[in-house]
Amino acid sequence: MQDYSSMLKRAKADTNCAVEIWAEILPQFFGSRLDYVYAKGSALKNWDSHIDYVPTISDVDIHIGLKDDEPLFRNNPDDFDLAVSLSRQCEDEFLRRRPNNFHIPRMQVIETRFLLQNEKYTPPRPQDIQKLYGEPHLQELPSPDKIRAGDLERIFDEKEFLDDLPRRILDRTGLDWWAIIRAMCWRISPAPVRILTQTHPDPIEVWSWNRTTIHKELLKEGYDTIASYYYGFYDSGWDLFLSEFKGLSEFRAVTTNGYYLLIECMKEAHRISPRS
Repeated sequence: MQDYSSMLKRAKADTNCAVEIWAEILPQFFGSRLDYVYAKGSALKNWDSHIDYVPTISDVDIHIGLKDDEPLFRNNPDDFDLAVSLSRQCEDEFLRRRPNNFHIPRMQVIETRFLLQNEKYTPPRPQDIQKLYGEPHLQELPSPDKIRAGDLERIFDEKEFLDDLPRRILDRTGLDWWAIIRAMCWRISPAPVRILTQTHPDPIEVWSWNRTTIHKELLKEGYDTIASYYYGFYDSGWDLFLSEFKGLSEFRAVTTNGYYLLIECMKEAHRISPRS
């Protein structure tokens, strides 16, 4: 039996260290262009069970706001070299501070201007983020009904991804599977949340829950099948991580649980709001 408690303790030290490093290095690279930086997501929430954080499957969200409307990087050799240098410096510093690390956290850096342009985006509450630099400009929270409507639309948006998935996995082997899982990760985590917000009186509160709470709430609301695939995706994710991403059966288990989770969420979305 795996000792998830001790592994999560080490993983938490890794994610905390990674966030500190990015908070220090981003201002050095972008200087006066940088307006604010904050962290959010599963890495910052309480970890009550092993599904709340899965090394490499879960990421550490870093959101960046700039003072100008220019892209963070332009398509030229200088900016390419700058991006490589930033990534290398952050990783080198992490390895220096955490020589006996459990894992190197997978960072996901997003420019907030892209998020704010999406009408379906639900912004975080101030208490759900960790300020790293400056003062974040958080949007006013949408009404509960607008959140619910946007959540349903985001589920329906996954149809193209699901329709194309059988073709994409046909010739996968070994690490080829990671490309599929990487494309799944950011779809799997919010999908059940978007179902639960449809009936919860405070949708924004649902978005603040960790996965253990989401799993329990799915079972409580009678979504046993969704709960099973949701748990299975992250449980299999741990197996994949512990196999050092060499287990083909683990790759397939993660992908299979993810696919059927999205299928079940799509079915429920159609039940809630039927459409052709």
